[in-house]
Amino acid sequence: MNRTRVVCAGLVAADVLYFLKDHPAQGDKHRASGAQMIAGGGALNAAAAVAVLGGHALLAGAIGDDMFGGVIRQALARRAIDDALLITVPGVPSSHSAVLVTETGDRTVINHRDDRLFARAPQKTDFDALLVDTRWRAGAATLLPLARAAGKPAVVDAEAPFDGIADLLPCASHVAFSEQGLAAFTGATGAEGLATAAHRLQSWVCVTRGARPVLWHDGSQTGEVPVPQVPVRDTLGAGDVWHGAFALALGQGRAATDAIQQASLAASRKVQYTGHLRAEP
Repeated sequence: MNRTRVVCAGLVAADVLYFLKDHPAQGDKHRASGAQMIAGGGALNAAAAVAVLGGHALLAGAIGDDMFGGVIRQALARRAIDDALLITVPGVPSSHSAVLVTETGDRTVINHRDDRLFARAPQKTDFDALLVDTRWRAGAATLLPLARAAGKPAVVDAEAPFDGIADLLPCASHVAFSEQGLAAFTGATGAEGLATAAHRLQSWVCVTRGARPVLWHDGSQTGEVPVPQVPVRDTLGAGDVWHGAFALALGQGRAATDAIQQASLAASRKVQYTGHLRAEP
């Protein structure tokens, strides 16, 4: 049986996590209780969710020809993510971060991202659904019009900042805002901000709000979809899981409200433990 092909395009990175008792004091040396290097970034996390949920995940992004790039390629192979659209840029470091995690769960992120990684566009490819973020204009500029011409669902993970990509948002069939992203784009939140976004973009829009219901607006009608209430252990990457699952459901032909339910269910599974979304037993 053919699996639904979902392209997840955007930020790909390697993160080095350091686990500390407390937030470090300036100028002091600190010994971590543990450390871990992981492959991450919104596009990669979304692609991993697509693969776990049974889709054919294609990751479109850019990495450097360095150690971090090698870690990312290895992680994709382990997670059954197709890397045919992942570009390697010689002589440029991969995006990477140091993430300081305290016992209370607070996270401090120090990121390095070289703009030269984002100058090239991905190859064109066939897909059933597309997910792009706001970090890679060249990728979005190539793939969003391609999806529109093919009549395929194209989702934007609409997170601020929107500099350099706002003009591409109307090319998407579905724009999924975070609360922060909606406020940055419209100057308002909730139903008011969503109505403004729907009018401005002339497309289907929604806003995710953590444990509160997802609000949606299709240009004429509005509604909300409840989110499963579960014990929360770790929210890191839950939004990426939501977007990946939402794009997959649309690619499978589900209605937008059904896709919201499927995405929220996947995200609720993710937040109950630390790490990536796991397959159901």
